[in-house]
Amino acid sequence: VQRCRSIERFSEKGRILDVGCGRGDFLQVMKDRGWTPTGLELDSRVESHGKRIGMDLRAGSLDSVRFPDNHFDAVTFWHVFEHMRNPGWVLKECRRILKPGGVLLISVPNARSLQSRLAGKHWFHLDPPFHLYHYSLGNIKRLLEGSSFNILKVKHFSLEYNPYGYIQSFFNSLGFRPNLFYDFLRSKLSRNDSYAAVAVMLLIMPVVLPVSIILSVVEAVAGAGGT
Repeated sequence: VQRCRSIERFSEKGRILDVGCGRGDFLQVMKDRGWTPTGLELDSRVESHGKRIGMDLRAGSLDSVRFPDNHFDAVTFWHVFEHMRNPGWVLKECRRILKPGGVLLISVPNARSLQSRLAGKHWFHLDPPFHLYHYSLGNIKRLLEGSSFNILKVKHFSLEYNPYGYIQSFFNSLGFRPNLFYDFLRSKLSRNDSYAAVAVMLLIMPVVLPVSIILSVVEAVAGAGGT
């Protein structure tokens, strides 16, 4: 719901494109709220899934699926923009397909955040080769303004992303296999992974979780949030 409100405070309901839409869960909520959703995802299975749920989900990327000029009221990138090989071109393409006055929302990890500085090389979002670029508020502002976008709002707090960034970064710094807990949550542990290590993480979670939430609030207030 917070994602939806982030868009609706700046835009009337209309057409929305979510780039990197996954299974379309966010777009389903937007559809229920009266929006006309379209999703883009690299996984070719997304189109058959879209047909099953009655939603326009397309396999491909912005350079392979060509949308009409001035078509969307909103375009969103939820932790997807850092995977874009040519971010300058992507922003120009968003300008082309957005209606005049349309809204672009980008959520990315903040490379100048408190958690990135504290965690250093153990930072959860320091994820090459999957994250091709790492953004600070300064460099992403320059990219956006260079593509003729006006900055309407900057937000540093995300309950969805920021506390978990601290949690996994802390576990990484303890010497566990990098992002082991993340893979456990996604049911992607391999035979070589230690379930004993996961058990230790779960045992100390009652301490780690509240500290992570407190740090997320502090860094957001300081304008140095993890996303």
